[in-house]
Amino acid sequence: MSSAADTPGFRSTTSSVLWVALLQSAVVFMAVALWQQRWGTIVDTSWLITMAERVLDGERLYVDVIDSNPPFSLWLFLPAIIASRWAGIAPEIGICLYTCLAVVVGLGLSAAIVRRAGFAENHALLRLLPLFVALFTIFPGNTFTERDHVGTVLFLPLLALMALRADTTRRVAPGFVLIVGAGLCGSVLVLVKAYYVVAYIVPALYVAWRRRNLWLLLAPENCIIGIVGVAYIALVFLLTPEFMRDLLPQVADVYMKIGDPVRVVLRCGPSYLLILLLFRMVAPKAPATPLCAVTLLASLAAVAPLIYQGKGWAYHAFAAISLALVAVLCRVAASSGWRYNRETLARGILCAIVVMFAWLPFLQTEKPSDAFVAAVKAASKGEPTLGVIGSDIADAHPLARIVGARFLSANNSDWFGALAYVLARKASAKGDAADADRYQKRSDAYLDAKYAEFASYNYDLIVIQQDEPLWTDYVLGQPRFAALLSAYHPIAKDERVTVYGRNVPAEPSSNAP
Repeated sequence: MSSAADTPGFRSTTSSVLWVALLQSAVVFMAVALWQQRWGTIVDTSWLITMAERVLDGERLYVDVIDSNPPFSLWLFLPAIIASRWAGIAPEIGICLYTCLAVVVGLGLSAAIVRRAGFAENHALLRLLPLFVALFTIFPGNTFTERDHVGTVLFLPLLALMALRADTTRRVAPGFVLIVGAGLCGSVLVLVKAYYVVAYIVPALYVAWRRRNLWLLLAPENCIIGIVGVAYIALVFLLTPEFMRDLLPQVADVYMKIGDPVRVVLRCGPSYLLILLLFRMVAPKAPATPLCAVTLLASLAAVAPLIYQGKGWAYHAFAAISLALVAVLCRVAASSGWRYNRETLARGILCAIVVMFAWLPFLQTEKPSDAFVAAVKAASKGEPTLGVIGSDIADAHPLARIVGARFLSANNSDWFGALAYVLARKASAKGDAADADRYQKRSDAYLDAKYAEFASYNYDLIVIQQDEPLWTDYVLGQPRFAALLSAYHPIAKDERVTVYGRNVPAEPSSNAP
């Protein structure tokens, strides 16, 4: 007996829906180039490009150029930087195209797995394809090209494969190519940040429970992820031993001590709870399909890294929020009750309101204004060198690349010295003299090295952060830095930073002896 899917009419309908969905998705991709102009190249990506270029030019990672993240953050985007050099295009354009390619791979491989699984909601999922594309190209906003963004969209094929294995109504062999593809793509999110392993473990446990088979925890794609993880750790020790030996202890002792999980919950909790409520209300009669279950469980698990990191930055929340919205779309696809009526209109309005509320953190921009950039360019010539006094990576990035300046410092900002200084003050307030002295020595040693850097490079431009005066006032309150800055004058200022340019010596008078 032939199924409906085998009939010519069904295949013709599916083909027409596919072409419409692909055309709509192409329009979304074309809109990305204009939409991302709101943010330009985001802060972290701009620094990553600078760091990659310096490494490709012969500088040593974690020695000459330092980042607080393990090397995979650099390795992930290095192919795009190399390809941009080869093609003769700006690396910012290369990174944008590379990220769009990641979206195509993540969604395309997921679609192939879902099609192989033959889920009942496949036809509806095909119609929703443009919304999935928009979710990972338009919705990210200031998170577009972040490693969390790329890792999350490449995590989708693994979730699709988990849903296939969790489906008890049909037993379908996924095939070797799909298994390897899902395993390799799924490993990216864990390599980006080890915290995200919980977003992998929780749905994997669900699959084993659903099938009443613990051996499924050793499914081939899971073994691939384990092998990749072990190989990566070995490569870190082999290729960048300085990270494990020197930088990781500093990150654990300073960077990871600064965080406020309660503030993160209060900031991100309301919008996330609204998405969970939307998941329940958008299609109350829809069945709890495997696709809905694995994506929602992965989203819930991704909340743990968000709270643990305690920073509350938008890109830290992207995995949890975007996967929750994927679960909502999957639930819509699983529902057969959506019709064009008053109830459907009310649910659509509810979806729009919740999505807009969840979108707000991703709409903020740190892009320097055109007037600010023009003022800096007008006061500098050629390819100036640029230094920074400030704890925020956004102080000098992407400004340095926009104005064509060379950023020579090993550190992207004063995060280490500033955070150590804050921890010293906190320890002192608690009466912990030993910790206060230890952190103060770390901060002082950082400032000694920074002053030597300033004296060595004799920067043409200096960016000074104004919106967090605790560190800035402390640094400029030291006579050596105050004397150094006396050779500069302000040339541009916005609400966050002031840029200083070197004083031009007065030319001698023609009447001088």
